[in-house]
Formats: sequence, structure tokens, C-alpha cells
Amino acid sequence: MLLSIDQLQVSFSIGTSVLQAVNEVSLAFEEKTTTAIIGETGCGKSVLAAAITGILPDNAQTSGVITWKNALLSEQLLKTIRGKELSLIPQNPLGSLNPVLTAGFQVSEALARVSPALGKRTIYNTTLELFHAAGLVQPETVYHSYPHQLSGGMAQRVLLAAAMAGTPKLVIADEPTKGLDLDTRNQNVLLMHQVFENSALLIITHDIEVAATCQYLIVMYAGEIVETGQAESVLTKPLHPYTCQLLSAHPSQGLIPIPGLPPTMTSLPAGCRFAKRCTFYDKQSTPKKQLCLAGHPALIQCGTTAAVRCWHA
Repeated sequence: MLLSIDQLQVSFSIGTSVLQAVNEVSLAFEEKTTTAIIGETGCGKSVLAAAITGILPDNAQTSGVITWKNALLSEQLLKTIRGKELSLIPQNPLGSLNPVLTAGFQVSEALARVSPALGKRTIYNTTLELFHAAGLVQPETVYHSYPHQLSGGMAQRVLLAAAMAGTPKLVIADEPTKGLDLDTRNQNVLLMHQVFENSALLIITHDIEVAATCQYLIVMYAGEIVETGQAESVLTKPLHPYTCQLLSAHPSQGLIPIPGLPPTMTSLPAGCRFAKRCTFYDKQSTPKKQLCLAGHPALIQCGTTAAVRCWHA
């Protein structure tokens, strides 16, 4: 097992309130597997990525256990593997790059960090090779360019090159296609799968079509996992009502919006967090509706890879 997460909880103190961002998430990632996490904005996807990579803000409180190759993922271990074996491609590439440093300097800096014995000339040449491998057709021009001189797609590929600086065993890509046109999106997703074919890849996305390129799919809602399974199975035969309605909201499936809003993360309901928006809920008898409102469903295994959190799935 490459990475395993057991009962992870992440909350934030905001004044006198506590925001429960991630609730009892348990996951496991094998080497060279590809997984996507989908869900609405604010469901906890990016917070989960930040918890794994150890970049949560100071007001975060965590509990649970994260292990890396059977060793506790401590801050000391993270300092050793981050950038080398564990890489994060953050969302908003133009905002993630330092605006006053060239793209080449920033990727060279990543290389120098993971391979401090390399000389300046070797680092320069290797940076150009990484830019070429990331699909940038004019590596030298990109090397001397500042972020504001790059398109969104080019900036995304610069981050891709930085993630390639080490020899990552796990790459977490947070919204890697956000803001890209269709052709650039498809090119970048294909490139990402190619350059990280020997790594485990975790893609956080709103894009169902991007998620479909992965082997496994995790669906999150209001801070918790509501469904997992083989991507093809989840996308063609979803078990959870939220997954069904999320797919129906896609333009290719009719563009049917999910009614209502997610619950407030500072005052979560006692029962099912999706009940008030659920089309299944409206069809249940009164006793079953009471169960939905009063009892919080557990995530139940359905076979070897599938699981669902619903009283009536």
C-alpha cells in the first residue's frame, strides 16, 4: 500500500464556530493507480489534498491516521518526501506561480531542492528537458517568461514540469483543467496520464469527463465520501442519489440542476446530509424519511471496491 487514510477529520476554527470540512474519510491508494474525486465546491476535496500534503492552515484541527508505505505520515517524513515522492499540482496555476520569478527559476528551484548535488548548468538543461516533456514547444522562451506572460494552459504545464522534478510515487492534481478550453483540457489530461504513468495519480475535479479517464472514482458531499468504486461503474450505474443527480446535472445528461444548497458546514444535520435535496427522499414513506433525517448513514461496502453511504440506495 502506498498511502492509506484512516478516519481523517479536518475542521477549522472560525471565530466561535467550528467548520467540519472533512469527516471520517478512509481511503487507500495503491501504486500506479489513477483515482478521481468529484463533488460540488466546498465538499472537502481540496482540504483532503492539503491534509495529505501537510499544507493545512494554522487554524486547522485534524484527527485520524495517514500512513505512507506503512509509516506514519509525520511532518518530518513529509519534509523528506514532499516534492520527491509526493507531488502536488495546485489549482489556479497562474495564481500558484510566484509572479515576480520566471517559470524557469521556479522549476529549477524545485529541481535543486530534490537534487541538491546537481550543478547550475545541469539544473538548467534538466529544466528545459522537463518543459519539453510537459509539452511546452519553446522551452527556452518559457524558461525566461514570467507567469503573466503565459497562458493558463502553459502555466498548468509549468506546474506539471515542477511536479516531474522528483520521482513521484503519488501525484495529486487539484483541478488541473480549471479554466482551460476543451482542446487544451484534453491535451493536458492525456499528457498528465502519460508523464505520470509510473505514479499513482489522484485528480480532484468538477469535470465528469476528466474523472472518467481514471480507474477509480470517489464522490464527496458535505465533507464526507458518499460513494466509491470503479469509475466506469460509478458513472454508468451510480448507487447514491447524489451521484445520480450530479450526473444528471451534466450537459450531456440533460442539465438538470440539483435543487437547494449543501448544508452549512458549521451546523451539519444529524441525519443524511443530502436528504433535503434528494429525489429518493421524496419517494420514501414517512418512517423512512424520519430515518433519513435522524440517522447518519455509514459508508457500506458493496463488493471489493464499491461503497455507498445511503439508507435506501
